[in-house]
Amino acid sequence: MSQHSTLSLGQRLVRSTGLQLILVAGSFSLVTYTLGRNSGIQQSEAHRTNLSITQIREQLSGKLRVPMFLNDLNASAIDAQPDLLKNFDTLGRRFWHQLKAFPVDYINYGARDGSFLGLERGTDDDVLLYEDSTRLGRGQLTVFSLSPRGKRLEPTEIIPGMSATHEEAWYVDTVDAGRPTWSSIYAWEDQPDIHSVSYNTPLFDGDGQLLGVIGVDMVINQLSTWLSQAWGKRSGLAVLIEADGRLIASSDPSIPLTKTGGSNERSSLGELDHPLAEMLHRIHQKPGDSAQPALQRHNEEAFLLQSTPWGGDHGLNWVLLTASSANEEVTQGSRTLSLEIGAAVLALGFTLLLNRSLINRILQPLSALRQASRSTEQQINLLGDDQPQTLQYRCELDQKSGQELLDLNMAVQSMVNAFNQLTRNLSAKEQQITQMFQKQRLRDEQALTQMNQRLKVSLEAAAIAHEINQPLSILRLTAQRLQHQLRQRANGDDPVELLEALQILDDQSSRIARTTDQIKAILRNANTNLTRLDLRDVLNSVQLYVNSNLIEASSWISAALPSELKGHQGAWVDGDAVQLQIAVINLVKNAVDALLLQPSATEAPEIVIRLERRQQNWAIVVDDNGPGLPDDHPGDVPLYSSKPSGSGLGLFIVRSAMDSHNGELTLGISPSGGTRAVLLLPRQG
Repeated sequence: MSQHSTLSLGQRLVRSTGLQLILVAGSFSLVTYTLGRNSGIQQSEAHRTNLSITQIREQLSGKLRVPMFLNDLNASAIDAQPDLLKNFDTLGRRFWHQLKAFPVDYINYGARDGSFLGLERGTDDDVLLYEDSTRLGRGQLTVFSLSPRGKRLEPTEIIPGMSATHEEAWYVDTVDAGRPTWSSIYAWEDQPDIHSVSYNTPLFDGDGQLLGVIGVDMVINQLSTWLSQAWGKRSGLAVLIEADGRLIASSDPSIPLTKTGGSNERSSLGELDHPLAEMLHRIHQKPGDSAQPALQRHNEEAFLLQSTPWGGDHGLNWVLLTASSANEEVTQGSRTLSLEIGAAVLALGFTLLLNRSLINRILQPLSALRQASRSTEQQINLLGDDQPQTLQYRCELDQKSGQELLDLNMAVQSMVNAFNQLTRNLSAKEQQITQMFQKQRLRDEQALTQMNQRLKVSLEAAAIAHEINQPLSILRLTAQRLQHQLRQRANGDDPVELLEALQILDDQSSRIARTTDQIKAILRNANTNLTRLDLRDVLNSVQLYVNSNLIEASSWISAALPSELKGHQGAWVDGDAVQLQIAVINLVKNAVDALLLQPSATEAPEIVIRLERRQQNWAIVVDDNGPGLPDDHPGDVPLYSSKPSGSGLGLFIVRSAMDSHNGELTLGISPSGGTRAVLLLPRQG
């Protein structure tokens, strides 16, 4: 035999694993290096892109500060000279000087009565004046050209059909806001094909009454011209949009800002037939943070795409989207990375083939073990017989199989021996468990018999209580009717003893009726239906009962919850809602009876129902400030009552309910010296 054939599995695995590590680690190390290098290049390119975007944002902020400055300047002047608003010639002259001095497109004033004055920078730096006033005829817009010195010339156009009040966004948005603000982008009333955004300031008199609105417009077509100049000779595209995707400005003059076909609506970014605009639209819709540039390719050219919110500090919800051309080094790095990833995949495939060859060699000697395991499985399937057979295992391996497989064979043999011993032990345990189950079944049958007997007695008692109630009701009604008739008779010769006897008959009938109701409650406790419930709902039901049935004592009773239950957390238990309500109501009735029997005192009667958390239990505590329990009160004696006419059934019902819930009833002294009753229930959840 050659030395190679006697190699152990460990030696073969070491050689194979070493070769695989060299191939895979080398390939992926090269990929990791390239990734790091490309990341550095992309970060450098992203920094360059961010610098350009920062410059554009600063320039845009500077451009928007001019209208804000002019509005503050004009508002201060009008505040100092209110008569400016009455003299459109002087006000127009002031606006003309500002158009000449500042890079703005339009300055206007709208009065509360619908009057309007506006100056527009036209082509070739000429200025047009628009006026809609009483002196020229309200409802029409008269257009004047101005001389190089700002003097009005003859009217060039009269536009009829102007609205009686200002309805455009620049006026309405400002009046609604009541403070200086940027308007939404709107179309001009006299030129609907022109869209602009304006910064406007409301004017008020000394009494706080609105005088009008002054504003400075920025036409979005000219804003696109500015953005194109700010973008310069950079390759790519920059667009300024609103949050909903509608265009405000673009660095590409060929992109239409408004829809064609006679519509005055502005174009949306997703509607543009422009490859870079489509990529920017996807970046804008991408959820999450898109502030970091994303590298994408188009026509063999790489672009860094970035979405930057802008204008929040100015009250604008605009977004600046840029697609900047990446340098050649970024493009080349991406190509190199693709080639290296392909090489790494090939190396990984080769290592998988090498592993497959080694696995086949290992599986050859394992075939004997596989056959033996099938035989073992058949033996295990027969273990359900009354007399399980001893598990047999036999597997012959030669020395060429490797020391590891020989050791595995010995381990399997040891496992079989242990399994046979376990089978014998389980057989003995099975006999013990069978005997235990037989004993438990006998106990369960006895308990079921007792339960059936108890249910039978409960049903019979319920029938008896029903039969008692029918003649008892007739007896009570007859006694009450006789009392009423005797009191209505004119003569007073009826013996007092007869009235007293009828009263006693009525009182005792009522007592028997109450006792019958309590017997029904006891029978209700014999049929417990446990469900998951919130004790807060039980206390709410008790409160409703008190307000409806214990009206004379409802002002004495209050409820309190722990702070941890003031939110949405519940006091959960497994319980029967009706039984628990009856139990709490019985405790409240006992407290009310005790307070009614005690002599009048300066301290007002008080009953407090509280819900407390006590370790693994919830406690319903009922405290009163009555006379308390007598010193000789036997708290655990059934049907005992300290009241002269009491039956003791109330506390018996409460104890029965607690027995049905694995709970506990305890009686003691409240902090005010009265009686404290506590219902302790196991907590769930």
